[in-house]
Amino acid sequence: MMITEREIAKLFTSNCLNAVASDDLSFLKRSKIDKIAQKYNALNYHDLYHKAYIDLSKNYRNEYIYKNLIAQKIFLGRHSLDSSILLSEFRVGTNKADLVLLNGCSTCYEIKTEYDSLMRLQDQLASYLKVFDKVNVVCSQKMLGDVIHLAPIEVGIIELTNRNTLKIVREPIETNQLDIELMMKSLRKEEYQAIAEELYKLKIDVPNTRLFELCEKIIKNHDPKIIKRVLIETLKKTRKNNSRAIKSLPFFLTNALISFKFNHNKIDALIKKFSENPLNVLSNFEGEVE
Repeated sequence: MMITEREIAKLFTSNCLNAVASDDLSFLKRSKIDKIAQKYNALNYHDLYHKAYIDLSKNYRNEYIYKNLIAQKIFLGRHSLDSSILLSEFRVGTNKADLVLLNGCSTCYEIKTEYDSLMRLQDQLASYLKVFDKVNVVCSQKMLGDVIHLAPIEVGIIELTNRNTLKIVREPIETNQLDIELMMKSLRKEEYQAIAEELYKLKIDVPNTRLFELCEKIIKNHDPKIIKRVLIETLKKTRKNNSRAIKSLPFFLTNALISFKFNHNKIDALIKKFSENPLNVLSNFEGEVE
């Protein structure tokens, strides 16, 4: 039976990884994980996912591959888990920034794979420039010319090369603009309240019906540079990455640990499943994987 790259890519979805952690064999059978294991002659989950990831990184570079490479080469390669965080699908107005790196500043990475459309790119970038210090588009060589044409000069451009390296085509220009209302609507209630309290230096205790309006008024009275600093400090506390999981699980799952939500028990189960012990953990599939 022919297994497509699209089917292989489903291994790296939240549903499939949760099924692996839960030993949900019925879901895994529907995901054709047994057939994929046969394709790669894989005897354990580590071997299966490693071979699948290498295959996808050569033949089907979807958003997961892009995100994982950015997480590995930029987030973990240049920064510390102790002082930086990487957020996935961060909502900004009607758009979602693919990745946002927070360290001393906020850096947005909008991904455009060769399977994506550029129809909404200008609207997306216009939103991100109103909130983040730096904005980048990461794209394949196939999309490069169109991205250069569409992206404002302030936006950096990074090419994911055929060798899976990240090549800087244009550096981003740091922006000082900040749309307070847009920023606040990107945050949870407790986050914009925490920012307002840090700036106001007093506890805010008003009904929920008045909270947004009051916090917006307080925040608007401060310098955008200070607001952005407090924004980063707040998000580092409220949305920090699971450092233990990232350090304990293989490199090809880094994006999954950043993009998907796994509880403590699921993380422990995944660490156990992806240990490099060469046990035949796939042998439960009714003898189909020898």
